[in-house]
Amino acid sequence: MSPRRSTVLLSLLPLVLLASCGSDGGSDGADGGDEEKVLVIGYAGGFTGDAAVGDVPALAGAKFAVEQINANGGAGGYTLKLISQDMQSDSTLGGTVAQELVDEGADVLIGPAFPGMASGILQVAGNEGIPVIAGCSTQPEYTLMSQADVFLAAFGDNVQAAAVAEYLLEDGFERAYTVSSPDMTYTGNGARFFAEAFEQGGGTVLGDSTYSIGQTDFSAQVTAIAAKADEIDVIYTPMFPPDLPSFVRALRSAGVDVPVAGPDGFHTADALAAGQDAMEGTVFATHAFEEGNKAYATFVTEGVEFDATINDGPAIAALGYTSVQIIAAAAEKAQSNDPEALTAALKELSDLQTVTGEITFKGTNGVPQKTVTIGGVENGEFVYRDAFVPAFIPEP
Repeated sequence: MSPRRSTVLLSLLPLVLLASCGSDGGSDGADGGDEEKVLVIGYAGGFTGDAAVGDVPALAGAKFAVEQINANGGAGGYTLKLISQDMQSDSTLGGTVAQELVDEGADVLIGPAFPGMASGILQVAGNEGIPVIAGCSTQPEYTLMSQADVFLAAFGDNVQAAAVAEYLLEDGFERAYTVSSPDMTYTGNGARFFAEAFEQGGGTVLGDSTYSIGQTDFSAQVTAIAAKADEIDVIYTPMFPPDLPSFVRALRSAGVDVPVAGPDGFHTADALAAGQDAMEGTVFATHAFEEGNKAYATFVTEGVEFDATINDGPAIAALGYTSVQIIAAAAEKAQSNDPEALTAALKELSDLQTVTGEITFKGTNGVPQKTVTIGGVENGEFVYRDAFVPAFIPEP
């Protein structure tokens, strides 16, 4: 694809860079006018299956982004068009879906929540020379899986786990227990990163129990924890719904009242399904909170009016929004929708203001330099705790 020129200057105001995208298999965004002035974003997401907890709200956030950017003149002289296909959280379908999106004209792809599902997508992207934004994924290995150029919109799992560890240690928690799953790197490596950072900071990890994603009976894990409950200050687990509320309910039913901590998968409406008392005292990493972030607060308010799905996981939805902000910034910098030019521009982005914080890709391998927000649960509601870059970050 040959470079295509544009001339319009875009002001990167965080809330201006919001947008609109198609439903599964559909598209939104202006189709009219000169075809050479359209930048096509293809979202190959897991809108059903395990990845839906992230990709469904992220897609809604991306929709809002496209609408807002186009309403404000587009990016770099280009109208954004977002097309989407459901790869059903199935890695064997990813390549087919990605190729369909490319054949429809995608200049850049957004990938599914988990890199284990993205191998086929990344192969197509690498073959076609198309950059990939990892959407709502926090897994740093996403950037290392293929010859494709991949960029995370979020911080890495090693960063968010380290931030939670640092926060807990400073809050007086000294002895932790982890619950992990080898089924995917998010649920496996996240616990390992936490343990490394927690022990580096002077804490002790007393053990780990493993589980399978999608299991409904957590009695074995709860029994192991109950045997040491008097020694454990906090339980860290990189679970996400529906496993998370099931696990926490099982803990509380067994009389284990140890607080639970985890990553960004906790910051969803479904996580509170375990109940107000069950989740009280929870600590988690997330991408943004209304407190101290006016752009994100406005995104939540206006975004939910645009699509109520955003309410299911507003911080994750904001990563979909951020993904489109990143693409728009690259288009403005490149003054082009050519994939090669967009990739070069992405690699040079620095201090980009987004609704989930400031992002720098320059000098990185695609995992941005970015602050982690810490949240908690108080009286049955999510509350802001802190925001910082951890002092120690484990190697991914």
